[in-house]
Amino acid sequence: MSASGFAPFEAIAVVGLGLIGGSFARDVRRLGLALRIIGYDNNSDYRKEISSLNLVDYLAATPDEKLAEAELVLLAVPVKSFTEVLAQIRPHLSASAIITDAGSVKSPLLKIMSAPEYAKMRFVGGHPIAGSEHFGPSAAQEKLFSGKRFILTPSQNTDPDVIRKVRELWESLGANVSEMDAEFHDKMFASVSHLPHLLAFASIQAIANSETPDALGHSGAGLKDFSRIASSSPEMWSDIFLENSENLLPRISTFKDVLSALEDAIKKKDQDKLIKLLAQAKTERDRWMS
Repeated sequence: MSASGFAPFEAIAVVGLGLIGGSFARDVRRLGLALRIIGYDNNSDYRKEISSLNLVDYLAATPDEKLAEAELVLLAVPVKSFTEVLAQIRPHLSASAIITDAGSVKSPLLKIMSAPEYAKMRFVGGHPIAGSEHFGPSAAQEKLFSGKRFILTPSQNTDPDVIRKVRELWESLGANVSEMDAEFHDKMFASVSHLPHLLAFASIQAIANSETPDALGHSGAGLKDFSRIASSSPEMWSDIFLENSENLLPRISTFKDVLSALEDAIKKKDQDKLIKLLAQAKTERDRWMS
């Protein structure tokens, strides 16, 4: 039984069946949003997990002739691999197939898709604001996207029918869908996602490199909560940092300025300035959470 009011696809293909792709496939099956799910993943260990979890109906390492059956293809792969994956899927795609993605950086893929060889592909970018520090097929979970935001990043040339179908699919998965310019998306998420992940990795490394690396074993819930995302995939996040470096580097520079101001106040034992800086951050967070 499909989600109410949604006409199921005959077949959906998912390229990359880690946390996001695997969770997508799991819920597409659970909700009856496609009659068949075709899966591709070039990680042999992951393919064993995918098979044991029964995430897809057909599984191969790389895109093949089976892909021609898919009415929609989700690219759930690291952002730096988009060029390679598009070259792999292009010979096998149906001319009417919709291509979309789940990457955390949107502008690079949009630029790739504007090249002449991809100009006729029916494409719209997407980004589910959902995830976990865990990764791989075994991390896939039901209802990962339910109640979460999903951002579509169409261009001025995107077919409205493609936008509608992808929107309806993610809404059927329970997501709250909105639209955003791809470049604005990348600037915003450099601040609210990419920088925090970088700081979580850096904070743990700074403690590990200190004179008291064993301190991690004595930390409380605060550090565990703050640093949870440092357990995320290093490969995936290194791709994101590099692909969005143009927007991330200014945010790092701004953070350095804030950190320098805090350092200066501590060095000078200027409690009034220190309180002022901390109060500014507290006010902003309280406003955000209210």
